[in-house]
Amino acid sequence: MRVLLCSIDGMRPDGLAKAHTPVMDRLIAEGAYCAKARSVMPSVTLPCHMSMLRGVDVGRHGVNTNTFHPLVRPVPSVMDMAAAAGLKCGMFYNWEPLRDCSEPGSLSVSVFMQENATPEGDAAVAEAVCRHWQHEDLDLTFVYFGNTDSTGHKYGWMSDEYLAAIANADGCVGRMMQALDQLGRLSDTMVLVLADHGGHERAHGTEMEEDMTIPWMLCGFGVSPGISLPGPIRLYDTCATVAHLLGVPQHPDWDGRPVIDAVG
Repeated sequence: MRVLLCSIDGMRPDGLAKAHTPVMDRLIAEGAYCAKARSVMPSVTLPCHMSMLRGVDVGRHGVNTNTFHPLVRPVPSVMDMAAAAGLKCGMFYNWEPLRDCSEPGSLSVSVFMQENATPEGDAAVAEAVCRHWQHEDLDLTFVYFGNTDSTGHKYGWMSDEYLAAIANADGCVGRMMQALDQLGRLSDTMVLVLADHGGHERAHGTEMEEDMTIPWMLCGFGVSPGISLPGPIRLYDTCATVAHLLGVPQHPDWDGRPVIDAVG
C-alpha cells in the first residue's frame, strides 16, 4: 500500500463545498470525510505542517512562526519513520520553509518549485510528481499546493479568485490520480487530502473558526464509501494515520492517533 498525501494550503471546508471540485467531490463520495477537522494554534503554515507531519501539537515541536528553528526535543516525522522502515518517501512543494518538516536523509526525492503564487505554480508541482513517478515508485508522496493560500491573502478567503484556486488545486489532484491510474498503481494507493488551516478576510493565524476548521478526506482500498467522520480529527492525527496506512510503527512521542474510523 502506498500513500499520496496532499496539503492544499488555506482551503476552508465551506470553500471546498462552494468551488468546482469534481475530483475531491469524488474522493468524499467514495471515501471518508470530516468537514470539521481542527488545525493547530497558531494556524500558520509552517507550524501547521510541522504538526501535520511530525504528529505533535505546536507546544511540543515549538515552531510557532513561519521561521524554522531546530527542535529542542526532536520528534520524528512520518517520513523519518517510514524511511527507517525501508520505505521510499518523496516531497514536492512550492513553499521552501517546508524543507525542514523531515530530517535530512529521509527523502528519496525532494522537489521545490519556486513559483507558488499562481495556478501554474501548483500545476508545475503536480506535473513534477507525475514525471518522477514515471521512473521511481514511492511509498509515500507528500505534495503541497500553495496557490490557494496566496490567493486568499491577495483577494480574500471565499472570494471568486480563492474559489478558483481551490478548483485549480482539485485539477492538480486529479492529474496525479490520473497518472497513478495510468501506471496501474491507483487501486493500491490511499489518497489523503487536507488543508493546514483556513482563513478569513485576507488573513489567518487566529483561533477563529474560519481559521481553525479544515477539511480532511481519505479514499482508497479498505475505506467504505460515504463515511462522514464526526471527529474530533486533529491536524496532527494525519501523521499517525499515514504511518498506520503504511504499516509503520507509531512513535511514542506523537500526540496524534490514527483515524481508525476511516480505515481499519
